[in-house]
Amino acid sequence: MTFLEDLLNDLPGLVGRMRHHDIRHVTLKDGTSTLALTITANPCQIPQAQPVAPIAKSEDTPVLSPEMGLFRQHGLSDSQTVRAGEIVGFVEAGVLRLAVTATANGTLGRALVGDGSVVGYHDVLFRIHPDG
Repeated sequence: MTFLEDLLNDLPGLVGRMRHHDIRHVTLKDGTSTLALTITANPCQIPQAQPVAPIAKSEDTPVLSPEMGLFRQHGLSDSQTVRAGEIVGFVEAGVLRLAVTATANGTLGRALVGDGSVVGYHDVLFRIHPDG
């Protein structure tokens, strides 16, 4: 394996160590290969969400990636009715398979990324259209 292949296989561990030590950016070089990794927020330091007023019915609600990794479909079709908290997909980060859950009740829009695509932390994966 090459330097970058080894590094990509250890990416979840590297990200975990970066978050543990509050490192926001790292650039690794080996000859002609370079990997730059930037983390925008430490989930351990994000304040708990406070209740807010319901989103206006005319707006779509985004469904965000819980972590960087590979997006996996869950077999739901677009235009399917979903309830808040229902699993709509997964993000694989190394050996972890993290659930992507609906953030609101409504109609699931089409996936904005393809199955197996690399996604970043808090990338928008779907939009949920309000019913009515």
